[in-house]
Amino acid sequence: MKNFFAILGGMGTLATTNFLVELNKRHTPTKDQEFFNYMLFNHAEIPDRTSYILDHSAPSPLPALLADIEQLNVLKPDFIVMPCNTAHYFINDLVNATSIPIINMIKETVATIPPNTTKKIGLAVTQGTLESQLYERELLFNGYEVILPDTTLQHKINELVYTYIKEQSIINLLLYEEILEEFQQMGSDVTLLGCTELSLANNQDSLKKFPVIDAEKILLERTYQLAQQLKMKV
Repeated sequence: MKNFFAILGGMGTLATTNFLVELNKRHTPTKDQEFFNYMLFNHAEIPDRTSYILDHSAPSPLPALLADIEQLNVLKPDFIVMPCNTAHYFINDLVNATSIPIINMIKETVATIPPNTTKKIGLAVTQGTLESQLYERELLFNGYEVILPDTTLQHKINELVYTYIKEQSIINLLLYEEILEEFQQMGSDVTLLGCTELSLANNQDSLKKFPVIDAEKILLERTYQLAQQLKMKV
């Protein structure tokens, strides 16, 4: 197979599946041969990213991620996407382990925010992404005011991501909308969904009552653009 990209996923599997389904919806071919060429690594056994970030005595995801990169170095995709925000804690290690371009989900997301229209951004992320300040640093560097969740709100985010989606495969839309409403009450102009499980909830939310920046959809759009360029080489 030539002119293909790789999806480094499985963190978690439902979120990766949502990314793939949405990518294929974004692309509207008329026959099998017009779909994109890609390889999916759904590495479900990668240790939990948040657990390690909060406690370095927990199993590290990095060895498994580096092993995946080593395999991809042999297969030689044109680029790699990793639809997991929290895993970007290790992005520098992964970039240094390959010459294959890895699309940086954090930077792509912040770069797409319209300047001068949105200033106060609520940050809905996993506990690990919150503690590592992956989005907070990038947003502050680009001149945005960041509205961080308090302990109670972060507990609700953790509950939606882990208790409902990861553990039970349940999309609790009432809790999802409650989270967005609380960010709005805290003064945010828009809420950044910096967790692919939250993107999954957003995908299921038909009401769309609250404005969001969906990091997974931004990564998806960038993937689509690059994949289209590859398709033109075929």
